[in-house]
Amino acid sequence: MLKLILLVASATIFLLLLISIFIFRLKLSKSHHIHNPSPNKNKKTEHTPPQLTTFEGGEDLTIDEILEAPGEVIGKSHYGTLYKATLQSTQTTRLLRFLRPAAGGGDHNDDVVRFLGSIRHRNLVPLLGFYAGGRGEKLLIHPFYEQGNLAEFIRGETESKNWEVIYKISIGIAKALHHLHNGLQKPIPHGNLNSNNILLDQNLHPHVSDFGLHLLLNAAATREMLHVSAAAGYKAPELIKMTDADERTDVYSYGKILLELLSAKEPTIRNPVATGDSGVSENPILRCILQIGEVCCRSSPNLRPDFKEVIAKIEEIGRIEMD
Repeated sequence: MLKLILLVASATIFLLLLISIFIFRLKLSKSHHIHNPSPNKNKKTEHTPPQLTTFEGGEDLTIDEILEAPGEVIGKSHYGTLYKATLQSTQTTRLLRFLRPAAGGGDHNDDVVRFLGSIRHRNLVPLLGFYAGGRGEKLLIHPFYEQGNLAEFIRGETESKNWEVIYKISIGIAKALHHLHNGLQKPIPHGNLNSNNILLDQNLHPHVSDFGLHLLLNAAATREMLHVSAAAGYKAPELIKMTDADERTDVYSYGKILLELLSAKEPTIRNPVATGDSGVSENPILRCILQIGEVCCRSSPNLRPDFKEVIAKIEEIGRIEMD
């Protein structure tokens, strides 16, 4: 009987010992898990290092100076924001266009960026630098033009009624677009030409901006761009998607801008200028430019002139006036 009692007691003590060892090891394991979490937890998301590519005229740009420059918002769109920023080291004012990551076309194409940065013409807004951030954001750096855009000028300046100014702006825009379509190794249709993206310098020479911008945006952003252009009255009727843009669709938008310039009215589906508007009928130069604008806005693309023909016609008008 005594042996049986001892045997049961020994088995009980052994069982309790095993339970104690199990509990101790379980606590030790939990403690180790707390102090040595899984390497996948709390792992920071890795981002691509920011990169700045500079071009002619932007060699002095640095990432820190661009990101720290005080900026004033001067325009917004569905795909980004436009800033007027002053670089502290040189006190130079620059135009910064921020493209939202959600509107970007994924990883930017270095060849496209270099190509856009290489384009130079006296009537085109040059790309001075391109910043690609670690989270997909993009920043385009351009010169700043003190006279603002053409839309503001048309509706705010009496000088916009001067035939010499209208002539200068008309031929400058045409030469810029002719260069985009015929002066490069690969043509770049603008596709989104309007009076808001034509900037004026202190001498009122026009500079076309936003060319090639659609190459840096995704399909949804370019569709929205065309939708806004159509609602504003600039889009050619046959232009359905940005890949369909060509010289004739840009000619249509150019014609709308000529009519807007002559009438000081925002474009509509119908031509907004009557021959008696804004003194057009009193000036032979303006009447000729009006006729060019109307021809450019023909509904059939085959009936519209190309930019070489437009330039030749405007230059002919200028020679007649000078004689």
